[in-house]
Amino acid sequence: MVRKCGWRSELSSPPPSVLPPTPPARHSTSSSSSSYQRKSSRWTFYDATQLTSVYPESSSQKTIFSSVVYCIHRKEGCEWNGELRKLKAHLLSCSLDAIPCRMQCGQQVSRLAHDDHGRNFCPNRRQICDYCQVEFNGLQYDSHVGTCTMEPVYCDNKCGQKISRKQMMQHKAIECGKRLVACRYCAKDFSYDTLPAHHAKCGRYPIACPNQCDSPKVVREELESHLKDNCPALMVSCPFKEAGCRFKGPRFSLDKHQEEGMKQHLLLMCGLATRQQQQLSTLRSTVSRVSLNYTGTFLWRINDVQTKIAEARIKEGFELISAPFYTSQYGYKLQASLFLNGNGSGEGAYVSIYIKILPGEYDALLKWPFSHTVSFTLYDQAANPDKACNIVESFIPDPTWENFQRPSREPDALGFGFPRFVSHDMLKKRHFVKDDVLFLKVRVDPAKNMAV
Repeated sequence: MVRKCGWRSELSSPPPSVLPPTPPARHSTSSSSSSYQRKSSRWTFYDATQLTSVYPESSSQKTIFSSVVYCIHRKEGCEWNGELRKLKAHLLSCSLDAIPCRMQCGQQVSRLAHDDHGRNFCPNRRQICDYCQVEFNGLQYDSHVGTCTMEPVYCDNKCGQKISRKQMMQHKAIECGKRLVACRYCAKDFSYDTLPAHHAKCGRYPIACPNQCDSPKVVREELESHLKDNCPALMVSCPFKEAGCRFKGPRFSLDKHQEEGMKQHLLLMCGLATRQQQQLSTLRSTVSRVSLNYTGTFLWRINDVQTKIAEARIKEGFELISAPFYTSQYGYKLQASLFLNGNGSGEGAYVSIYIKILPGEYDALLKWPFSHTVSFTLYDQAANPDKACNIVESFIPDPTWENFQRPSREPDALGFGFPRFVSHDMLKKRHFVKDDVLFLKVRVDPAKNMAV
């Protein structure tokens, strides 16, 4: 048999790469051809597959075994070095050299890690679980770790407690502060530890009536309705409070009060009606004063002219009366009147217009008789204002006429004006009436002393 040349003919481990190069033993070969020849050395290398026999040379062998080498476990941390012949003896005690497991698991383990392997990793080791105290071999223990029913683990609900796996389901169902439970009043789910806070604001939670009435507890969201409409102990005022009744007592006594105080309430309501009537009169007077015209010029819009003309033809003395107006803030109080079917000499064919002097608040301070120039203007509502032709009539009061003296009461007379202000034919010829509306302006001018 042909033996290959190598370094480990009698060692259990191959020499490390750090060993210094040493020449192989001399040999004979069946082939004179070499695969490689180093000319700078006296050694020649041949293809090992061509060797037929090896003859160790004693001097070379001595040199080889005297070579200084490092431990094959130098990279793992062993610092031993010495002659090659002592390497085998060193490996028999080297703490990093692998030896068979004492528990016969079949693994090769370094002497240094042998005890740890035997305690923690060897599949044939015997180990007792710290939680259930049951003994297992290594393989069984590794499978048992993480599944032991007696091992305490943190609650899945993150309540912070450690519970054994065996009791976890019971804890999560009954004891865990983070378990979900349904509110017994609104049926919504909440964490158990937040349930008291929820009850403090739950709309369906029953609470006692603040008036301590005899009713059973009231649902929180219905409390307002209970107090407003149903609570018999709620302090209420009499419905006739605005009329002056000062009664205030529990709701259950209100019916009795109303029955016994019916006469008193009737008197109070009569007094209230009287006061309100007075207030209405005052308000009407105030509104009337606010809405009055104090400029001395009154623009009168008359709607539904054709209807009112037809009515005037049927009703004798049909008169339209304007709102009162003043010549100034503290001046004369005047009022215009209009007869669409005429009056006096204009009856049936003309529109008649007059002005009256009414009793005013400041008549005592004014100069009498009334002497301001009065003018009436009927507007032509032509599309082009430049082509409009308004009708204007005016007069200067005669100081001898009774109509212009200080009035002592509301006048019954017509006042003073023009019975033939404008004819019905003229109304039709121009645009004095447009969209069934006509506009009249009454102007009182104290600066003028002649008619237009």
